[in-house]
Amino acid sequence: LLENESIQRNPIPVKSGFYRYVIVTLLAFGFIMDYLLRINMSFALDGGMIPPNCTQDQPRCWSQQVQGFILSSFFWGYWVTQLPGALICCYVGATKVFVSGLVIATICTYFNPLISTWNVWVLLSMRVLIGLGQGVTFPVALNIITSWAPTSEVGIFTALSGGGQYVGAILANSLSGILAESSFLGGWPSLFYIYATIGVVWAILWLIFVSDSPQDSKWVGSGEKNLLIATTAPKKTLHFSEIPWKKILSCVPFLSTIFMHMCNGFGYFMILSDLPKYIVEQLHFDIMKSGFIASLPYLMTWSGYVISGKLSDMVISRGILSRTVTRKVVGMFAHSLPAVLLFSLSFFNDKVSILVFMNIAMFFQGFANSAYYVNYMDLSPRFSAVLCGFGNALCAIAGLIGPVFVGYLLNGVEGDDKLKHQWRIAFGVASIVWVVGSVQYCFFGSGLRQSWDAQVVVEQQEEVEEEESRADGKVKV
Repeated sequence: LLENESIQRNPIPVKSGFYRYVIVTLLAFGFIMDYLLRINMSFALDGGMIPPNCTQDQPRCWSQQVQGFILSSFFWGYWVTQLPGALICCYVGATKVFVSGLVIATICTYFNPLISTWNVWVLLSMRVLIGLGQGVTFPVALNIITSWAPTSEVGIFTALSGGGQYVGAILANSLSGILAESSFLGGWPSLFYIYATIGVVWAILWLIFVSDSPQDSKWVGSGEKNLLIATTAPKKTLHFSEIPWKKILSCVPFLSTIFMHMCNGFGYFMILSDLPKYIVEQLHFDIMKSGFIASLPYLMTWSGYVISGKLSDMVISRGILSRTVTRKVVGMFAHSLPAVLLFSLSFFNDKVSILVFMNIAMFFQGFANSAYYVNYMDLSPRFSAVLCGFGNALCAIAGLIGPVFVGYLLNGVEGDDKLKHQWRIAFGVASIVWVVGSVQYCFFGSGLRQSWDAQVVVEQQEEVEEEESRADGKVKV
């Protein structure tokens, strides 16, 4: 580890220009699309995709267990492209990889209503392809952030862009119920057609306005460009052989961050995929009402993410707490409080109390991204995309387990009391996983830039200086 945090790049007040906020806005809209295309299936399954009183010889007559596999199949592909996406972006550019992944997911989404009438295995395959496309987004986004976010704005920049995932969940939960029960485009198929069309519009805007770095942009002003060059991590084409794999994989703070990331993913993706089902089947809200109610936890999560990101930047920049202590305190709030609240709500019978506890839990759960997600950039600005690729791949595997686990618990179970008991088990397991993740992070996590990352930067700077001196020598000759 670097001996102290003062060695890390000093934050510089940023007041010049605004174009970086255009970048963060389009990046946030990318994550909005990411989640609209990801969770539309949850509402489609509860909104008429499965015919009422169907028989096994009818299309889309799937059991709870099969529905669990359909929801989790996204993650079968999602985890595969995490690390490859991070590596590819170092060669062809992060912005191209980001938009390509979402375009693939958009195209596949258009075909979901049609292929659902063919065979469930074809539908599963298409959901896997959507996961493959979206698997690149989070690791690659860190590469974009380190190019466009000054040191003093990394926390809020990450929160505003990454917070798009929660805005996407809010929009999906608010609109999907209305669309599913409408007659527009056949009801539930509109969830796929409309969201995919929005994705096409976003992709066009992205290709026009976003570039890999301020140096490559024709839209950013010269003042802001110079400021960003001075306050962001330098970029250079990264070769596979330059990555210190052994040191990364044996780095205890990195492994601790990954473990917390996995624990967070298990509980969060379980809630993301199955919250509509819980609200409809356990709380007995209809699909129209559940859309609005199901959006509230994501609004709270988004609020927690943005607030924790801003507070973290302020606490660190003013020297109130060290970067390491800040990340650990935020991580403890992010998992321990939601764990207690989530498990407690399964013992209530009052719907209002359940919804209040759920929303408070999700507010603090939003703090998690300001702990582990930003932490990849703390540990290694140079290799943050690679580190996040590892973490998100393992998180996706954990996320795959959650919906399958819930489907297994609920399969064949009838009656409110028995279903409530099974949901209590699901929430209890998620709570335990969250607590374990935050406790180990307090012991082993760190906010310090790792020595192996700094060494690579020093070596590269020496190479640049050597090349410049050779060039000067040739000029003199």
